[in-house]
Amino acid sequence: MPSKQLLYELSQTVFEYMDSNFRFHHSLHLPSIRSIEKGTHLKINELALTDARISVNKTRYALTISIDRQYEISMSVFHDVDEFGFRRNTNGIMMNGDVRMENDSDDEVEAVRRIRLRHEKLGLMETMKENKRPESRHTLKLTIKPENGEPRIYKSSKIIKIYEGMKMLIGVIFGNRSVIWNVESMFISAGNLRWIASGVKPLARNLQVMGYDSVNLDGLRSICHPTSFPLKSLCCAVNLRNLDHEIVVNTEKLHLYSGGYICHIDQLMRVSNLKVRMFRIPENRFARLMSLWLENGRPVGTSWSFEVQGLPFQGEEPLRSIKLSIGPSSILFVSYGDPIFHQSINRNQWSLKMEVLKL
Repeated sequence: MPSKQLLYELSQTVFEYMDSNFRFHHSLHLPSIRSIEKGTHLKINELALTDARISVNKTRYALTISIDRQYEISMSVFHDVDEFGFRRNTNGIMMNGDVRMENDSDDEVEAVRRIRLRHEKLGLMETMKENKRPESRHTLKLTIKPENGEPRIYKSSKIIKIYEGMKMLIGVIFGNRSVIWNVESMFISAGNLRWIASGVKPLARNLQVMGYDSVNLDGLRSICHPTSFPLKSLCCAVNLRNLDHEIVVNTEKLHLYSGGYICHIDQLMRVSNLKVRMFRIPENRFARLMSLWLENGRPVGTSWSFEVQGLPFQGEEPLRSIKLSIGPSSILFVSYGDPIFHQSINRNQWSLKMEVLKL
């Protein structure tokens, strides 16, 4: 075997068993080995992507803008700013490979947000002109903080926008890969995801998509490799428009969350997934959901869990579980565990499970 080929294969073996972040560090600083690293299988346990941060396993990559003004104390922010240092909304800026994470139906909410921001900005700029406030100097700062170790800091005065820095960082770390790379768990919470423009996408079958009232589920196919679907698990906001989406329907385990209680408990009968974890619901709506299961039936193997505020089965000695007949061949088994105290709401919640079992 030619020595060059042997060296290439040995390098791939070393990279494959090397810590992911250590790989990225070497690839960033040694361009001569970058193609080898990009062509070597990569496995990431946890990947989190937000507007200004990336977390790979336990290492965090954070982008901030340092704002310096004459006669004022410097400050750092996690959002883009204009030439005067005021917040600038860059969600409307899309580059090749980027993925819009909210449905188009949410454009009205975004438009109102932009109008409000524009009005605030205009008012501040008028005040600035009157006071003849000087323009600010900006520096983009990348802080890489490993789980154990000192942070490394890099600064740029040429690229001074977080969205541009994030696009470049994403491309350097994850772009131009020539083999499938695995992500065990992926968390996404970004207005618009700055994503790779070229290269093989990750195989990721456990996704958490947070911070959206109506997530763009079709966008997930632009983020993940086609073999990621059907998903093993998906965590996203409950939205009646998305319950029939192919990705939701085919997900093995669905986790629906909500900022408050869902208004139409009957609509949850549209959820066909067998394994579902849900937001908290009040006892009366739990009773309604249980009645719907008894009236309409559910497939054997269906298992839903959620939290309720009060004990679902009251009495002198509250029952920990009950069994109710659904039909000639199946029963509804409802059980709950010990109370869990939630400090944020200053009350107990009970974890409750509804299962359809075979007689």
